[in-house]
Amino acid sequence: MRRAFQTILFLLCLVFSVSAAVNVLGDNAEVEAMAKAVACAGEGPACRPQATRMERTPLAQSFDFVTAKRKVEVRCARALFLVGEYSCAVR
Repeated sequence: MRRAFQTILFLLCLVFSVSAAVNVLGDNAEVEAMAKAVACAGEGPACRPQATRMERTPLAQSFDFVTAKRKVEVRCARALFLVGEYSCAVR
């Protein structure tokens, strides 16, 4: 029983580590595009956000953008702890 618990715990740690690495090191072009769309909300099609800061952690990605009208901080996080679809919102 103890050996089974150790094996399950090891596998959970392995899954957690791989998920965290994918969130930090994986391609984030789609997430960045979603963040730009949120930053441009209400500014029209001529909006061209310029990224001034980007931070990636296993739990979320944060972006600072400057548009023609304002400075915007956007945070994108997964639906579940380390998995699921990203959703972005202005902070």
